[in-house]
Amino acid sequence: MCDPGKRVYRHCDEYTSTTCDSCLMMTYTNAPNGLTQCLPCSVCDTSNGLRVKQPCTLISNTVCEPLPGYYCVDILLKCRKAIKHSTCPPGQYVNQTGTEFVDTVCEDCPAGSYSNGTHCKLHTKCESLGKTTVKAGTKMNDAECRRQSRLRETESG
Repeated sequence: MCDPGKRVYRHCDEYTSTTCDSCLMMTYTNAPNGLTQCLPCSVCDTSNGLRVKQPCTLISNTVCEPLPGYYCVDILLKCRKAIKHSTCPPGQYVNQTGTEFVDTVCEDCPAGSYSNGTHCKLHTKCESLGKTTVKAGTKMNDAECRRQSRLRETESG
């Protein structure tokens, strides 16, 4: 057996013991072994939404992590693929920001508010500003207000 970070160069026979040699660059072994070739290091491919968290060494494989704004979707002992966090549509807000392993969680805005997809804002109460509501607010848009016509007549007359 060879130590971690090494491989069998020549197997033992009845006259000689096993000869070991170091793993080549971009290969590793992480346990005592009888391998004649070291294991290839994983590649953290940006086209799979990944970057290197921990580089490969002679005794450990590369550890990948999602790019900023991405989360893992293919996890089998390690992150093998990540996709971009979802964005919330208008009328919803970010209830839980996405993490390395969980997508963004969106929720509907409560009644009386609207959102562009990030935060909910209360609809403008036109009457409290001395204005008339032209268009009621929706989950996606604020209320539209207009000056009351009586105010205009008083100002001009």
